[in-house]
Amino acid sequence: MKKILKLLFAALSIFAITACSNTSKDGGRPSRPEKITKENFYKGLDLNKDVQAKVEVILSDFKLTLDKTFKDSKMPPARDKMETLIKARDIKIKPLLTEDQYKTYKKTVEGLFVPDNDGSRRKPR
Repeated sequence: MKKILKLLFAALSIFAITACSNTSKDGGRPSRPEKITKENFYKGLDLNKDVQAKVEVILSDFKLTLDKTFKDSKMPPARDKMETLIKARDIKIKPLLTEDQYKTYKKTVEGLFVPDNDGSRRKPR
């Protein structure tokens, strides 16, 4: 009986170790966009200086609103609140861009606001 319990314990231990080693480091969360520099962001959009200045103001206001809204919160922002802020930002930016620029913008904009390892939001460079 002791031999069977030892074998069972060993098998369960091996199973547990294998299961833990096969999980991703981020707990299986979807991957986040890579952090990008402000220069690369605007280079990818190919904006003229006037439009770039307007987009910078809108993104800066968005960042300030994010910081002010979630400054004291230890929890991640509520999804509906974030979606509201993002929609408001994008409604202001969409008329400034061509269709292709807007598609590129949507693919890359979140890379400007990816949290650092300490959980804080990163400022655009």
